[in-house]
Amino acid sequence: MVQSGPEPTSLHPDVCGVVSAYNPGAENVANVKWLLGFVSHVVVVDDGSRDDVSQALAEMEQAGAVVLRLGINSGIAKALNTGIKEALERWNPEWIVTMDQDSRFTGDYIRAALATVAASSDPHSVGMVCAESHNHIPLPVWGSRDEPQIFDPMTSGTLVRARTFDAVGLFDEGFFIDCVDSEFNARLREHGLRALAGRGCNLEHSLGSARPMKILGWHAHIGAKKLYIYYHAPFRVYYITRNSLTLARRYALKQPVWVLRRIYMEIQSNVVRFGFGPNRRKHAVAAAAGIRDALHQRMGKIDDALAARLR
Repeated sequence: MVQSGPEPTSLHPDVCGVVSAYNPGAENVANVKWLLGFVSHVVVVDDGSRDDVSQALAEMEQAGAVVLRLGINSGIAKALNTGIKEALERWNPEWIVTMDQDSRFTGDYIRAALATVAASSDPHSVGMVCAESHNHIPLPVWGSRDEPQIFDPMTSGTLVRARTFDAVGLFDEGFFIDCVDSEFNARLREHGLRALAGRGCNLEHSLGSARPMKILGWHAHIGAKKLYIYYHAPFRVYYITRNSLTLARRYALKQPVWVLRRIYMEIQSNVVRFGFGPNRRKHAVAAAAGIRDALHQRMGKIDDALAARLR
């Protein structure tokens, strides 16, 4: 459950929101209404929802959002690209903030992000501004101490300068989901642009299903604090594995330090996932398939037969 945070304080006319939605419900409708208190326009792209979401989408339209519907589930990259192109064509904003349907930011996040750009020693090199923290937990950074860049920002809560898309292109739809944001971030740097940490910018984001970390039935803890694993379904593990390897191959020679650090972080996640998480057999099948398809450079949506096997 994403916390509501304070009420919007000001409308930013040069910023449009783009929200990727899948099976949205009442809480997601409330998030879109809330976002419209900060930005001049919002485009919601329904990514081929399986459920009947006509009521939720109608309420978003009634609130003032432009709603687009993809006929089939096409992945977050396609959904965001569809919304971005619509926003640029309709309103030609200076900035676009991309959001997940289950995210909100705290305070006047957009004002803080734009202030970060204005205070930069080289504002023209700022391609996007990202959350400094998620759920008040600081994110990994690198680069200058005075103007730190987010190491691996996610799309939700990121303000992208509109002309950045002209320079580097849109999100890579071959990744479908997972690492879409990482690949865009790497490509941004290839064009000499930066992804600054917005000073004071905190994103409230749902972290998914938390499961107890158990060792032989014992719930692991540090002191009085019990430890949990944030669970990814097996089909997500397929995408994470395949796309992470594809990303490493694509940028290993160009950005070796970033790639090595990112691989180290993935290894940590896999140790927890395969050592302490549930559903380890299906996760192993998903990871093996991800490695295979990465080696064969197969991208796009997961094969239907494999997806059925992983359910």
